[in-house]
Amino acid sequence: MNKFAAVCVAPVSLCLSLTLAACGGVAIDDDGTEASAAVSQSGQVEYLLTAPVETSDATAAATAVATSPKWPSGCATGVKDPTQPIATITLTNCTGPFGLIRWSGTLTATYSKNADGTINVKATSTNMTVNGKTAQFAMDRTITVDSATTRTVKGSSTWTRQNAEGETVTHANAWTAMVDTTTRCRTVSGSGTTTVGTKVYATTSRDYKVCRSVDSDSCPSGTLTHTVTPGQTVVTVTFNGTSTAMVSGPNGSRSVPILCQ
Repeated sequence: MNKFAAVCVAPVSLCLSLTLAACGGVAIDDDGTEASAAVSQSGQVEYLLTAPVETSDATAAATAVATSPKWPSGCATGVKDPTQPIATITLTNCTGPFGLIRWSGTLTATYSKNADGTINVKATSTNMTVNGKTAQFAMDRTITVDSATTRTVKGSSTWTRQNAEGETVTHANAWTAMVDTTTRCRTVSGSGTTTVGTKVYATTSRDYKVCRSVDSDSCPSGTLTHTVTPGQTVVTVTFNGTSTAMVSGPNGSRSVPILCQ
């Protein structure tokens, strides 16, 4: 089994029950629901394109991504270009985190070996739709194979979609993920920005750790902090490895359930 195939290099699929409709990404409030959703959604796309990589050889990386078991299972397929280190993933009516229903389109990822021995992956989406509405994804990540069991993943990605209210949600991030393939854990730190209508959510991830348990992500630990503009409202979401998280903000502090195992 490809040891890296079971390791996601971006935040776990989370669903904070901050509002009655938060799981579908329908409600928008200062608790950062849309920002948390965007982090999870873009992270799941990155999982498809980075998780199987365990070598600095570009052709081998593209082959691994194209042929490894796909998420979501049953609706995503992959193929490698016959002559180039390019992997193409096709999604057909998939269901993903935070209300990604009828998720379809094509992801094209090109792999290359950098002069320092790391591997770069650039990816873009084509004809992507979510819930019948246009979505776009782009990524530029560098993967360092530190050892047989550790990886460092750096770079940026952008994710754009429309929510149920018809507003454009645009998320951009610059995460660094430290991955341990033995424990199947990754620790994500960095910053991201999510724009929803006239609101901007600046998110900081600090020691955000997620491990894989069998075929799913376990409950995370660490902190996500959302600063909302206008108003400069600050909301901190603290995870402790269980199925509840602590949300602290202008409305006080409270414990909320999250979807994890």
